[in-house]
Amino acid sequence: MLESIVDRTLRTVNDADAYAAAQRVAEISTQRRLHDDALVEHLIRQKAQQTGGVGAATSAAALIPGFGSVAAFTVGVVTDVGVTLRLQSELVLEIAAARGRTLTPSEARNALLVVTGLNMGAERLINQASRKLAERTAERFAGRALIKAIPFVGIAISAGANILMTYIIGRRADAYFRVGPEAVGDWGDSIRAVTGVDERKLVGWLGNVMVDFGRLFVGGAQRLGSATQNAARRAGEVVAAQLGRRPRRKDE
Repeated sequence: MLESIVDRTLRTVNDADAYAAAQRVAEISTQRRLHDDALVEHLIRQKAQQTGGVGAATSAAALIPGFGSVAAFTVGVVTDVGVTLRLQSELVLEIAAARGRTLTPSEARNALLVVTGLNMGAERLINQASRKLAERTAERFAGRALIKAIPFVGIAISAGANILMTYIIGRRADAYFRVGPEAVGDWGDSIRAVTGVDERKLVGWLGNVMVDFGRLFVGGAQRLGSATQNAARRAGEVVAAQLGRRPRRKDE
């Protein structure tokens, strides 16, 4: 199923996607007055935090009563991969536009394959690095009440993995469009080049995602609690009304 999602995502990249990406980049550049490296950095940060939010949300599905960890793993992972890969594909096209490159659909698919190609060794490195990011973020934001209110580390690892992967894809895409495919290099090298150098920046991005997610999580829990209380009260009123209409026995 996951392979099907990846294949379908890469095959459905077309002129419309490239045009939409160019439009988004033009709007951001005009509104924020960003160009060149600053524009690319903004695009990467934006997509990294969006994919981080997707990772946090799908990881949190396991916390929903009745949903179950198996369903959360299967449905959550498929949703995460599908949405995240789509956002990362958009990022590659946006960086191409930011660097003044106009791609045909076949060129775009080739760029996506080179930039997003991931192997099992790289996945293990990402998992290790995302756990490290989650732990450092937990230390940095330990005093935040919103952070304390959620099961932090497990959710942050999923969010951190998406942030890290999206950041690396953005950097690989930028190298691809500035220099060429030969500048992209191996995924393992890309990960090692990032960790230890940009960790503080990525920790900050992950912290932003978790704070935003914390607000949604706490608000949702409060609404769920309120709804549960209201439902219980209504049920109690119905029971009371039924008891009130029931003739009282002599011995009551």
